[in-house]
Amino acid sequence: MKTLFEHLKTLFDCELYSNAVTLSSLVLSIYETNRAILSQQEHFSTLVYYAESLYHERRFREAETTYRQALQVKRLLTKNKSPIGKGPGGTGPLLPGMVDLHSETELKYKTAKCLIEMKCFRDAIVLLQSLGLKQRTAKVNMLLSKLCHNHGHERSAIGTYKEVLKECPLAFEAFEGLLALGVKGIEVNSLIVDASLAPQCSDWMSGWIKAHANIQARKYPEAIQALRSIEANTALRNYHQLLVLIGECYYYNGDYEQAYNTLKRAHAMQPHSRAGIQILAILMAKNKKISELEKLITPTPSLLNEYTSEMWFVMGQYLFATAKYEKAVYFVQKACFLNSRNLEALILKAEILFQAKKYQQGIAHLRYGQQFAPFRYEIHKALVDNYLNMGRTQEAQIQAVKTVKMLGESARTLVLLARTYMKHEATRPRAKSLCIKALGMNENFLPAVYLLAELYQRENDLAARLKLLKKHASLTQNCKLHVMVGDMLNNEKDHTGAMDHYTMALSLDPSNRCAMAGLLAVGQSNGSTSSASNAAGASSSYLESIAEEGSDVPDNPLDMIEIRTTGPNELESESDAMWSDVEIEINQ
Repeated sequence: MKTLFEHLKTLFDCELYSNAVTLSSLVLSIYETNRAILSQQEHFSTLVYYAESLYHERRFREAETTYRQALQVKRLLTKNKSPIGKGPGGTGPLLPGMVDLHSETELKYKTAKCLIEMKCFRDAIVLLQSLGLKQRTAKVNMLLSKLCHNHGHERSAIGTYKEVLKECPLAFEAFEGLLALGVKGIEVNSLIVDASLAPQCSDWMSGWIKAHANIQARKYPEAIQALRSIEANTALRNYHQLLVLIGECYYYNGDYEQAYNTLKRAHAMQPHSRAGIQILAILMAKNKKISELEKLITPTPSLLNEYTSEMWFVMGQYLFATAKYEKAVYFVQKACFLNSRNLEALILKAEILFQAKKYQQGIAHLRYGQQFAPFRYEIHKALVDNYLNMGRTQEAQIQAVKTVKMLGESARTLVLLARTYMKHEATRPRAKSLCIKALGMNENFLPAVYLLAELYQRENDLAARLKLLKKHASLTQNCKLHVMVGDMLNNEKDHTGAMDHYTMALSLDPSNRCAMAGLLAVGQSNGSTSSASNAAGASSSYLESIAEEGSDVPDNPLDMIEIRTTGPNELESESDAMWSDVEIEINQ
């Protein structure tokens, strides 16, 4: 007849963890009053089974406490020199491939995992560092590396990443982490030279490391070139993560069209992967592809437990794109809670705060993001936009100058700076020179074209404006450019030319209202034509700002925020119906 301990071992071996939790608790309760039912070794194993079962049931706080109790009992057994079994039940030898659940290393590793789930990161670091160097397995070193990396212990992270690569040279996160910490690509390659020279890796491994080194150095064109070379010349041409990396590099470099096409292709390849999905959602919203964005995130009720920080962000992005800010704030806060370093979620949360006219709180979120991602252009742009909306032009200029210094001169950083010079007539010549310089660096950079066209209009140099717009309308297929050219030609009574450009605009975007209005205005009376032209001119203005002072910066930039409903929601979608049972508490 089996003992209680033997029944517990059977439940655990059969992975009936919820049952094992119940029986473990019962056995330990009896043990408190009758020590004879368990030997010292069985008591220790019972604690291990209890902790492991709690861990599998995701009851991390209880598991962490029980793991620590098991460690204390293990120290007593070691002190008393009592034998501890090596097998999974603590009663036999450890077979190849088995994890010794009773070892100090495994107990501390699992305790650290519980602490991470409880967001006690520094306690987890201290606990793992208490293990001797020879006790640390590859998974312990990997977990410790990530913790040290994310919490400012860079030297420790470099050392532990290198230890991981000694045992597992193809641990991608390890060598990518080293590159992120500033270790040279040549040194990283030397750490995995045996693996990189293997026949199945030799044609792509060095290029992969080179690409990641360029990504960490913010040399995105070079990274794209290296990744494209891998795609074209190796067996990785259909590798999903390779496409995601290429798409992200295009996005970071400001080439949004290429980023969208590449990430959409990657998503079609693996629709359930979360890699790259946040940036794809941002680009869908930017391109007004709301129906595609909705399909991307329409939730399945049975899979809600699979929602990660990335998926909550995508839901928030969709609701933000449809101006449902009250609902969007719930999901973006969920994304930030699950991953406080989710930069896209922080930027989106700042945008929602700006909509709620809580400008200083939005700035606080962006500043927090800058602490770990100062190289991201989107943060700097959001800060400049917010300062301009608040009417704080000088601060916007200071921020834009910092952006140019930090990220270097590029078409988009120069245009960002130029926008801050648009408010005052005395500084507009500087804006003009910056736009011309930006177009010299990237002839097809449309934001520079739009801003320069606005400057020509303010200078009343209509001939230069028309020449500029015609040139770029012929160089690129862009609806807005054709509408702008059509408006100018219509205003100059060139109705045939205006009609041609409006027609081309509609061929690119059949639902474009400005092009439709332009066609209707062609051939109308002078009054009607003037009215249509003025409306089109107003719609093409590059800079618009609605501002007022926000509240003070909060102590914790990740605090929950309150949003008042700014207006009725116009449409209800399938996603809204799915999520209608989610209640958002709003404190007025």
